[in-house]
Amino acid sequence: MASEQPFSKLPSIPSPEQLIDVAFRRASKATAKMPTKRDKLLIAKLKEITRVRTVASVMVNRLRSIKKGIPSIDSLHPFYRDLFYVIIDPDKFKIALARISKAASMVERLSKEYVSKLREATTISEAARIRREYYGRVASIIKELKSDLSLLSEIKRLGKLPSFDFAVPTIIVSGAPNVGKSSFVKCVSTAKPEVAEYPFTTKSVSLGHIMGPRGAIAQVVDTPGLLDRPLEERNKIELQAIVALKNLEGGIVFLMDPTETCGYPLNYQINVLRSVKEMFKEKPIVIAITKIDIASDEQIKKAMEKLKGERVFTCNTLECIGVQEVVEELLKEVMKGASGN
Repeated sequence: MASEQPFSKLPSIPSPEQLIDVAFRRASKATAKMPTKRDKLLIAKLKEITRVRTVASVMVNRLRSIKKGIPSIDSLHPFYRDLFYVIIDPDKFKIALARISKAASMVERLSKEYVSKLREATTISEAARIRREYYGRVASIIKELKSDLSLLSEIKRLGKLPSFDFAVPTIIVSGAPNVGKSSFVKCVSTAKPEVAEYPFTTKSVSLGHIMGPRGAIAQVVDTPGLLDRPLEERNKIELQAIVALKNLEGGIVFLMDPTETCGYPLNYQINVLRSVKEMFKEKPIVIAITKIDIASDEQIKKAMEKLKGERVFTCNTLECIGVQEVVEELLKEVMKGASGN
């Protein structure tokens, strides 16, 4: 069973303007309990006190819920933690949380100070002036959080990551674009794969589970936009996002299209394989030639020659032929590595 994705229930992060607007609008609609004595000054003071307290309540609760709603990064699985730090600078993140916490305390403290001032007001206009002064001060405090709230809003990008089960091996399916990675995942998955997202890619990621009589025995994920290009075509941030995959225990399936109908020549695909091997030296890799239903004997032979020295499987991911053997071989290698044999 997949563990809950730690970023799936992140609180919404408002802009300073949105938070100020919500707080002030709610305060304008707030009603105070009126005294039996119909004293106009007393009524005005109670209304302004209610507004101040409402603004403070909205702002403080929202800021503190933001901080509380963000998971403890140090307690995350290394996979999720590494991806978090690809998007968010750790030092800026800590500063942002501290500033938000401090702002909440300042708004709360000021509300008590201004409620005291309102109780001492001697005229209706003075009470209104004190409330407006409070509004101005808290608005300034919230506006200073612009960069902090903007930084934290970036975490939302992780909200659609796959929910991985770290108790079972993960099979990462790699290869050039259009070689059949998503079809492979569908073939070997017991149920319909989960469609999720991954940072720095424009395509969806499919995550499937391979079930046994006692539950999941492995999970399998394709990698569109990730392990489909040579390392030299990657920028630093993309490489960091790929490195996070190293934290998933398991192995790699590399698919190669001998027909080149994927749009990439064999030499390019070999370069992708070389990059995958370099990036994941510690993981077992099983290579499979795909599209054997349309590949000619000559095309398969040529691909095999390019892969000379490698143990190579063949499969047809559209009709799910040969895919089970690929998975079984990889899981065997994964178990062998886990036992130290």
